[in-house]
Amino acid sequence: MSERPRSISPTIVLRISDGASHMHRSFSDYTQAVRSAEAYAGAGFSVSMISATGRFLMAFDPRGQKAAV
Repeated sequence: MSERPRSISPTIVLRISDGASHMHRSFSDYTQAVRSAEAYAGAGFSVSMISATGRFLMAFDPRGQKAAV
């Protein structure tokens, strides 16, 4: 039996919110996901970092500081 090749899926999903609506961005690189989350938070958005399996990883408040997990 041959093994099917796995598709490359994102490892990190960012949920970015301004309080009224939200959007999602996905990343396969953790470092890039953190940089993007910090940038969105610095611009005034609330950001939640979630694994591809749906587990909450970390939150960034609108001032750009990491919240404790």
